[in-house]
Amino acid sequence: MKKLATQRTFCAIAALLFCAESQIVRGQEAVTSTTSSSTGTTSSSATTADSTANTPSSAATATTSSAETPAISSQPSGAGVFSRSPVQILASISGGYDDNINTASSHEQSAFTNGSVVLAYDFGNPRLQLALNAGAGGTYYYESLANQNYDIDLRGGLGITYKAAPRLTLGSSIVIAYLTEPTFDYAGGLNRRNGNYFYTTDKFFALYAWTRRFSTKTSYTLDALNYDNASIAAFANRVENTFGNEFQYQVVPTTKLIGEYRFGIVTYEHALRDSTTHFVLAGLDHTFNPRLSASVRGGAEFRFYEADGDRIGPYFEGNLTYAVGKRTSVSWTNRYGIEEPDVPDAQSRTTFRTGLQGKYDFTSRISSRLAAYYEHSDYRGSVSSSVPSMPFAEDSVDLELTLRYALARYLRIEAGYNHAEISSDMGSREYSRNRYFGGLNFTF
Repeated sequence: MKKLATQRTFCAIAALLFCAESQIVRGQEAVTSTTSSSTGTTSSSATTADSTANTPSSAATATTSSAETPAISSQPSGAGVFSRSPVQILASISGGYDDNINTASSHEQSAFTNGSVVLAYDFGNPRLQLALNAGAGGTYYYESLANQNYDIDLRGGLGITYKAAPRLTLGSSIVIAYLTEPTFDYAGGLNRRNGNYFYTTDKFFALYAWTRRFSTKTSYTLDALNYDNASIAAFANRVENTFGNEFQYQVVPTTKLIGEYRFGIVTYEHALRDSTTHFVLAGLDHTFNPRLSASVRGGAEFRFYEADGDRIGPYFEGNLTYAVGKRTSVSWTNRYGIEEPDVPDAQSRTTFRTGLQGKYDFTSRISSRLAAYYEHSDYRGSVSSSVPSMPFAEDSVDLELTLRYALARYLRIEAGYNHAEISSDMGSREYSRNRYFGGLNFTF
């Protein structure tokens, strides 16, 4: 009860601070119409300041396995009876083969069938940008799994940016999911099947331009992870609250210098791993040209555990986005720092993770998508338990390639391949997995 009360208290404080800043600025200046902010959404949490001012990072994206969310343009819509509908629906059905359905060294194999439906809504005007995604899907395996013969894939996302005043921009991005499959692009989850789990990552920010060159960005981020499996929940279920403030200085039109402070609170439901962390960071946001932009943050983090000592270490995050042309785009994200462990006996882990996402359209009908993730983690043993645990290192790789062919405007066929592999000092944690799939996508 004490931990739940603590979580509610921090959430309430964040909400009051967020609302207070909005009300103060509204009293200082009249709200007037402004020009539309830059369009487009980003999928990385390490986006540039310009992007986060206009479109929330981790833009509300809801996808299901073997399916692609309809593109969201964030352009003003509804400008006449012939305007494009702001609502898109994507339905998909596919089948395939998995050579390690339990993500274990035993390599249990099975064929599977997958189906999903995704709804996307996009709205925009000169002051308000809104993107909403919701998806539901499932996978059925014809051979017996360790726990259940099916996967659940429920996702939802909401991204809002509101120009409250000429100097004030408010925004939020909310992403929630209830899944079975491990997710390698999410830093908080486990890298193997452990039953169904819920996670959410939600960010709220207020950006205020004090002068033509100087601005501040105040933010609050909530992350939560909850496993249904009681043995996993005992060490993994937690809530993370992070408060941050950026100081941004526009050196030249294409470059901003950034100074940032963050304060993080991690509260576990059962495990004795509660901690607080101070981040002191510096960096820059730079636009090389209209197609290429980068964002970098680096500094130190100071973590204090309630039951197992303190840690100090370097922290880095970076993002590079490159649109080669209408046919090709690439996004590259990197992060290094202290993270929560995904094993019961470790105090923490120091992790480097990098992810590359790209698309290439061969022709107007044939397109391809590539996603590649790599992670290296050094686990730190715990000294607070009755039997101290030993440190160990682990590497994980996840690759997926998808090809699509448009049979008609609303119908596409696709085929893809996914490979995941874990290499660890602890042999019991190692596994490799290959998945092959193909199916149909319908867009309405």
